[in-house]
Amino acid sequence: MIELPTKFEEQVLEYPEYSYGVTRIVVTLPDGIEYNDVFVALGKEIVKVGSSEEVPFDPSKIIAVRRQ
Repeated sequence: MIELPTKFEEQVLEYPEYSYGVTRIVVTLPDGIEYNDVFVALGKEIVKVGSSEEVPFDPSKIIAVRRQ
């Protein structure tokens, strides 16, 4: 299981659900790159990123999240 850093869990849980316990967010990395269409289950598990088969970044490097 690939998880968001714990410090973002409560924030993501406050966002509206996209579908059945899944929230769609944008994550920002230290170099300014943003990933849209990051789907997070139950506020912590990254289940999909866009159309990618794998999570294309290191979740421990996330510096910010926001609503999609």
